[in-house]
Amino acid sequence: MAQNSGTTMITAKTTLGEIPGIGARLVERLNAFELRTAGDVVRHFPMRHERKLAERTILETQNEVADEQAVIRIRGTVATVRVRRGRATMVEATLEDDSSSARLVWFNAGWMRDKIHPGDTGVAEGRAKVRNGFLELGNPRWIPDHVASDTMAQRAETPSAQTEPQRSSPDIARINPPLLDVQHDQLRAIYPASENLLSSEIESVVAKVLESVCATIEDPLPIAFRQERGLIALADAYRLYHQARDEEDVAAARKRLAFDELFLLQLGVMMRRAQLRSRTRALPLKLEPKINEHIRSRIPFVLTPEQDRVIGEIVTDMGQPFAMNRLLQGDVGSGKTAVAVYAMLLAVAHGFQAALVAPTELLAEQHYAVLGAMLKGTQVRIAFITGSNTSAERRERVAGLATGKFDIAIGTHALLEGGVAFRNLAVAVIDEQHRFGVKQRAAIRQKGQGELPVVPHTLVMTATPIPRTLAITLYGDLDTSVLRGSPPGRTRIITRVVAPEKAPEVYSYLRTRLERGEQAYVVVPAVEESDLGLKDVANHLRYLQEGPWKGLKLAGLHGAMARDERDATMNAFRAGTVQALVATIVIEVGVDVSNASVMVVEHADRFGLAQLHQLRGRVGRGSTQSLCVFLGQSTTEDGKQRLEAIGNTDDGFVIAETDLRIRGPGEVFGSRQSGLPPFQIANLATDGELLRVAREDAHAWIEKDPELCAPSVAALKHKLWITYGKALGLGDVG
Repeated sequence: MAQNSGTTMITAKTTLGEIPGIGARLVERLNAFELRTAGDVVRHFPMRHERKLAERTILETQNEVADEQAVIRIRGTVATVRVRRGRATMVEATLEDDSSSARLVWFNAGWMRDKIHPGDTGVAEGRAKVRNGFLELGNPRWIPDHVASDTMAQRAETPSAQTEPQRSSPDIARINPPLLDVQHDQLRAIYPASENLLSSEIESVVAKVLESVCATIEDPLPIAFRQERGLIALADAYRLYHQARDEEDVAAARKRLAFDELFLLQLGVMMRRAQLRSRTRALPLKLEPKINEHIRSRIPFVLTPEQDRVIGEIVTDMGQPFAMNRLLQGDVGSGKTAVAVYAMLLAVAHGFQAALVAPTELLAEQHYAVLGAMLKGTQVRIAFITGSNTSAERRERVAGLATGKFDIAIGTHALLEGGVAFRNLAVAVIDEQHRFGVKQRAAIRQKGQGELPVVPHTLVMTATPIPRTLAITLYGDLDTSVLRGSPPGRTRIITRVVAPEKAPEVYSYLRTRLERGEQAYVVVPAVEESDLGLKDVANHLRYLQEGPWKGLKLAGLHGAMARDERDATMNAFRAGTVQALVATIVIEVGVDVSNASVMVVEHADRFGLAQLHQLRGRVGRGSTQSLCVFLGQSTTEDGKQRLEAIGNTDDGFVIAETDLRIRGPGEVFGSRQSGLPPFQIANLATDGELLRVAREDAHAWIEKDPELCAPSVAALKHKLWITYGKALGLGDVG
């Protein structure tokens, strides 16, 4: 039952303004931080837990502080507060106790002048040093006694929780009752806060509402299941994560909260897979020996055993009466395109249409050129559809797809638009999948419903390997094929990470290679000159033309160029009349010039690790020993790790895992762009084993109850629909 605080029954939906003891000004600041209800506050989890520090007198602390790394905790009364205004506002306060006084300084923090006043008593925590004989704390955490006492009093008034029989974890015995002995707590929860809202203020509000809200929580997981998995009750997880006494409390709470996030997503993914399988039909495309022979005759090289293995997985899928939904992973230069071409030609061999969707025009043009060369001399017709088509071109090509005049369509997202329809689309390939989401996959499936009441087989490809946990999370509704290794004849790329000041030596050496007939890419981060001090295409091209590469044939390339100019530049580079391209990351994918054996990346520390690996993959496509030089020198720890990793390995799968560990999933893929789930607790870089268990459990649950109809999981199904029903298209997947 929810706690009755005065005359207010507090539930998750109770607004903070209705709760006694929370002042109007604090409510206003909480609301500005998107905390409006008691439930919002309870779901606002700590970002970390810190060990509480022992309080010492100011004089004791001053005598013991040896360096600026010391973190201390002192208590006292504020004697003076002074605000200094200049280029940045500085707030200074003098804190006194019976032994001495200390100086508290907040830099560029004008908001602190409203948080601390003469006569206030409280605790200051932070890094300390001794300056001119006085103890000084820079940007300390200030916890006024009135906030701390509110928190402690609220905890002391909190009633014991209702307990369940047969607790699901041995650790749960430590939580009964959940009342925490403040004197013995070892940890403090540190909350995401702002300059107008302190972590300690959030902590005090949490203490007021936590037990009331927890008493109303309905646990979506059955007790028996929790016991099997060693998971504590959900209400206890909330209690412990907010008011942990030690690391064991944090671990038990975090495990339950993270599992719920992972399990809920995997349930949605598995339900989507089941719905796709049961509610959609596809054309079974059987592979006959003659068809296999004919397709291989159009591919101008012998497929590797790895390519044959993956093609076998795809062909098996495409021979079924339900649609293939498969993710093809492979490192840079592993031969993914040939596998995709095989799948498309299998559809054409049966008299049906195929489509390939790429994220950029440059990549779409590359696919169009490769496929056009393979099919030269055949009757297979290809339509190229992008946003750059003229109105007449678009009308003619779109009409041809609808009538069946064209067998294959290659293009950008323009292929997904409502005005594009196919006569009998049987296979759809989506390249560089991380730039397209669930909705785009659903859109291409709808294109198959022309003359035929079926959906196309769908193959999605990645530009570089995806970390295992990210692949399971983002593409868990897809079966996965992994293409390892590279086609024969390709040489390993020599990689060097070089300090920027040695750039003249690098360009001098590379000139000798260009004079021998090799070609080079020089990648810069900017199109135009800016105030950031980054090299741009125009100025760096001019520098090379007038300096170290004077007399060589150079050209610039970037995404802002007109299509005709860009095409002419690329064609000249492919033909060898241009020896080096100075380009932006527009060449990251879709450029395949076998004679290009040299690459220089300026400001390499400004690029992501996977991006550097993708750029490196533009060379090493011929028989000449290739060289990639990354010019960069990072001052940040993450930047140093990226440069070290790219210099030490050329394994894309290792690089993907390293990139995830360094930057996190949101930075690797872009949360909003890729549709990463809104995890608060789960960490895909560290929770791989928990994700594996959650996925296995979700698979078993959906196998047993595909629509989650059992009354015992009604709460879980409701939460699933609210969280992922729309994003995953559950119940509307056809």
